[in-house]
Amino acid sequence: MKAPARATVLAVLLAGALSAQVVLTAAAGGPSANRTPDFGTFSAFAKLGIALPPAPHLLVLWNFAGAGWDRLQARNGASLESGIEAWLSPARRAAQSHGPLLLTEAALGHRFGSGLHGYASLGIGGGWSIGDWVPFAEFRRRASFHAGRPVDHQIVVGIHFVLFG
Repeated sequence: MKAPARATVLAVLLAGALSAQVVLTAAAGGPSANRTPDFGTFSAFAKLGIALPPAPHLLVLWNFAGAGWDRLQARNGASLESGIEAWLSPARRAAQSHGPLLLTEAALGHRFGSGLHGYASLGIGGGWSIGDWVPFAEFRRRASFHAGRPVDHQIVVGIHFVLFG
């Protein structure tokens, strides 16, 4: 088993031992209705995150393993990323609250293929907690660290699932 895979397995097992919430995310995105949407753009990704110490009405996740496939300006590519996500809720406990959530995220990643290469991603949206399931929609912006590269604006629809914790 390679080192990143071992680290992921170790982090999930450690989280289970500490009763932390571990969240699996799966989502797909398409171009947003900005000035010139590029309909050759599409993405699908999955993330694995672990909850940081809880606060009332707030859940902060470290998405330590994110992988995706995308088609940016009609060119295929794969990406790896890691970032922080926050869930704000009117309920005292954001996850499993059976209520609305405001979701925000910030991530850094690398895209393999022509286009973004190193990038920063920012997203904001909303979701609804249905027990362990949290369906959501968000606006996401990915911008390259290099000038002149395309900026990717997307509407993302997906689901978070609390694996345990």
